[in-house]
Amino acid sequence: MTASSKKNSSKGSAATVAIVLVTSLFFVWGLTMNLVNALNSPMANYLELSGTEASLLQVAYYGAYFVMAIPASIVAKKFGYKGGVIMGLALFVLGSLVTVPATNVASYGMFLLAMFVIAAGASTLETNCNPYITKLGDEKHESMRLNLAQSFNGVGNIVGPLILSQFLGSTVAAGDPGFAEAKLAFLSSMRGMYIVIAVVLAIVLAVFVFVKLPTPPGDEEEAAAGNADKVSFGAMLKRPYFALGVLAEFIFIGLQVAGMSLFSSFAMQQWPGMTAGTAAAYLSILSLLFTVGRFVSTPIMTKVEPGKLLGVYMIASAVLFFVAFLGLGPVSVVAMIVSYLFVSIGYPMVFSLTLTGFKGSAVKTGSSALVMSIVGAALIPLFMSAIADAAGINVALLVAVPGFLYVAWYGLFGCKIGLERK
Repeated sequence: MTASSKKNSSKGSAATVAIVLVTSLFFVWGLTMNLVNALNSPMANYLELSGTEASLLQVAYYGAYFVMAIPASIVAKKFGYKGGVIMGLALFVLGSLVTVPATNVASYGMFLLAMFVIAAGASTLETNCNPYITKLGDEKHESMRLNLAQSFNGVGNIVGPLILSQFLGSTVAAGDPGFAEAKLAFLSSMRGMYIVIAVVLAIVLAVFVFVKLPTPPGDEEEAAAGNADKVSFGAMLKRPYFALGVLAEFIFIGLQVAGMSLFSSFAMQQWPGMTAGTAAAYLSILSLLFTVGRFVSTPIMTKVEPGKLLGVYMIASAVLFFVAFLGLGPVSVVAMIVSYLFVSIGYPMVFSLTLTGFKGSAVKTGSSALVMSIVGAALIPLFMSAIADAAGINVALLVAVPGFLYVAWYGLFGCKIGLERK
């Protein structure tokens, strides 16, 4: 074996180890993200909140994405993707520990703070891990690489509601016998769960401190040329497909999260006799289909153009959400569950399509804009929850239909506007 081939083999092995380690982090924020969605209904019950007040969980969690995206990008530019990952894990551990005093005193405000700090960690990880996986290889397979990594995010989405369903059982309403005991048990379970998360992530943090992550090819080229930071955010916005993609991500992630946060209440309303525990279990089935959709779609991307696949999937999502809006009882609940098989690929596909053609520091800048757009997951669920309080959950779900159709348009047409391919 020549010196050159040995070097390439070493690079390939290092890239494989890096991809495996970084992909494991996708599971972490997927788990905590869907825990927040699944907590919406029981938190509202045991802390006696309105639907709009309960949706502040999403505001706190996803609002942190907007706040932290640019600082996380700055850290990535100064210390590399590894520095960003370490910072994200540290914030994650800190936020998980803040849940201890929050649950001890049953303070909703303090719990919102804990979710904000956890999400600040998740935002930092997303700002670094998404572009790192996307650009650590050839341009042709960017969408496929990110979709595969995001599949493990979906695995985390399944595990979160499953954990929650194990100790929720039947919800005890305020004023009913045993409410105080049920509330205490709920808060105790939350405390224990987040302590475990903090300990595990502290171990993962230690691993990343000592592991060397290889640099994506585009970053190496930029460093060698000495032209870092030459592509400004303003210049990126002048490419229509980039600006349209940031808007598509804002709309899409908001609809994805809103649907998940409203699902339990919608299922209990539409399906007679369904308990909160059963609804949480059904949410895990929804999340399972979400994950299956990503895994199954990955090989399809080798044969079908990513934008076209995104368009077809988003049209299917719009149709199924419309069936949910019709209020057909269990049929509508099943339609909403099945819709997430198609919703699955939206985030990674829009993310990679929006960053097409960018390299080096421009990728970090673009990634921060896309992660900031995740604030849609704070604002759109709040908006839809307010509609649900005023006009019913069915009407709120109808709002998702035109949103999914816009994302479909982006995949079929918008992602090509102003795109210059070599």
